This record gives sequence, C-alpha cells and structure tokens, in this order.
Amino acid sequence: MKPKVEIRKIESYQLDQIKSAVEAFLTSAHLTRLDHAKTVLIKPNLLGGFAPEKAVTTHPVVLEAIIQYLLEQGKEVWVGDSPGGAGNVKQVWQTTGMQELADKYPIKLVNLSAHGVQEFNIKGCKLQISKIVWQIDAIINVSKYKTHSLMAFTGAVKNLFGLVPGMVKTEYHKLYPNSDEFGHMIASLHKTVKHRITYNIMDGIIGMDGAGPSAGTPRKFGLLLGSVSAPALDYIAATFMGFKLNQVGYLKEVLHDEGIIPSQIEFPVSFNDFLLPEVDHQTAGIRSQIMRYVPGFMKYVLKTLFDFYPLITADCQKCMICVKSCPVQTIKVGFDDVPVVMTDNCIRCLCCHEMCPHHAIIIQKSRLARLILQ
Repeated sequence: MKPKVEIRKIESYQLDQIKSAVEAFLTSAHLTRLDHAKTVLIKPNLLGGFAPEKAVTTHPVVLEAIIQYLLEQGKEVWVGDSPGGAGNVKQVWQTTGMQELADKYPIKLVNLSAHGVQEFNIKGCKLQISKIVWQIDAIINVSKYKTHSLMAFTGAVKNLFGLVPGMVKTEYHKLYPNSDEFGHMIASLHKTVKHRITYNIMDGIIGMDGAGPSAGTPRKFGLLLGSVSAPALDYIAATFMGFKLNQVGYLKEVLHDEGIIPSQIEFPVSFNDFLLPEVDHQTAGIRSQIMRYVPGFMKYVLKTLFDFYPLITADCQKCMICVKSCPVQTIKVGFDDVPVVMTDNCIRCLCCHEMCPHHAIIIQKSRLARLILQ
C-alpha cells in the first residue's frame, strides 16, 4: 500500500476546525489498533517550558481536539513526553498548557522518564527507550512543524526522540555530535518503535523557521498534516519548506527502512508543487550540509574556518538550564554567576541553544560562516 499524507489548511487554532480534521484523518486511516485500544498515549513535542505562542511545542488546542475525539470513543487518554535536559517537568506541564488540559479533561499526564527503560542495540546504536511504549495500547505522535539547527528539519520522526528519557538524550548528543551520526541514531530509534506508533499528526498551523527548534521565528504555515507513516509525513512537510531529501540528516534512511519511494507518496493534488513562501531554511543545519560535500582531506581545514558556537548573551536569566543540559559539561559558571561556554571543548550539539527558555543563547559564527550565511 502506498503511504498517504493527509493535509488540511487551517489558519488559526480553532478547536472545531482542528477536531474535524483530526476525526477525518483518524477515521479515513482505518486504524484497527486504535479501534481496539483501551488506553491511548498522545505524545506531543514538549521540548521544554515554552509558552504555546512561542511555537516551540505542540499547541494545546491541537491536543485538545485529539483528546475530545478519543474520549468520545471511550478511550482512556494519557498525554506524555520526556522534556529535554534537566528541566522541571511540572513546570513544563504548566507553561505548555498541558496542566490546563488535565484540569479540564479526565486525562493523565505522564513523564516518560519515570517509567523505566528498555534497552536495544539497533544498527550499531545502543538505545534506551521508555518502557511505556510497550505498555500502552496505541500511540498518537503529535509533532511540531519546525526547522532544526542540527538536523535542518524536525517533525514526526525526530519527535520520537522524546521517548528517550530526558538526561539520556543529553548523553546521546555527546555520543552522536554531528548531523550524520545523530541522524543515524534517530533512524535507529524510529526503526525500533515504528510498529508501536499508530498515527502521526503534525501541528503546522503556527510553525517555526530559522534557528529552530526553539530560537527560530514563529511562522503562520496554516497546515495540519497526518499520516500513518512518520517518514512520509516528514518528507512532504520538509519539501514544502524547500528542503531537499539529502539535506535532512535522517530522512533518506528512514524512507529506505520503510521501503518508501518519495514519488509514490500520496497527498492531496491541490498541494502539487506547493511551497511555503519565504521560509528561512538556510540557517538550519547549514554547516552539516556544506561539510557533506567537502572532500575528506579538506574537512579539518574548512571545519576550523567554517565554525560556529553558542554564545550566552546579556539576556541570560541565570536559570542554569544550559549548564545542566550540556552533554560535555563545557558550560561553566563565570563572573557574576553568568554561564560561559568554554568553546575548546564544545561539540556544537547546540543543546544549550535548544533548551534555553529565554532565547539568551545565540549562535556565534566565524567570518567564513557569516560570509556564507549573510
């Protein structure tokens, strides 16, 4: 069967419109597992304690539409994620709107880091994944439509990284510091859990471009997308942004793993040749894209010249999330208790940039990088 991606144009977070789309997506997919499921886990993107209007996390109205639909079907509904770094999970629930949903509906909020792990060795990658993945009847993966500074693009497949416990994710950034290695790890994770994911929905009503996944620019994309196949969904969404297949570190591998030929992905004909206008996708993943085409003997020289590193600015609120989230402990507390990045040991994973809730960390570029990226 050819993979199919459903797409609806929705201009704002109107609950009735989103619920209509969700119902259409889920019923047209004929999901036997969902029909028979008693307990369903909704897995949003809850990267950290960011308010919904920042467009960093899955918007609570999208989740509310899914919750309403599932409750009407008589399901027990859990909403869970493992936020990145060392952030306070209860604070994440509160800031992202999850606690308000839990107060309004009979649902359960679940910290996936608190349910034990199951270990796997897949394609050379040792993975620790929350046991809840195998204890729940069905999982609906609800991602956010964004660019990503390391991986270029983040969508349904990358959202599965939230199934890895919080601080273990930090360790994986240390083990797999560049986009190719990290992309292979993400592909291995997808291969491990894909049979447990019942359906994938992407919140692109307000998405993000530029220096995503947290410090980019919120953009009105006006799209809600859905598919049984996370790789097919990501491929269509990435191309709408203007990305090519080989620009997204994990995409080619996950499509191959599922035997998907991109040209055979079905989606509404009204979106043929569709392209989101003026999306800044050059900022995301540019270093890894350029390095992929550089001959081996030149990589060291160009890597030194074409460099960037995180820089903590005067906007720092001294919350120390960056210090706790750094996988190689290269962010130290300096003068007046302001964190400082020790660039000699920095692996450029950009975890600190990704996790900072105050957008106080910028990406400082070398002269060559500024010349290419201007």
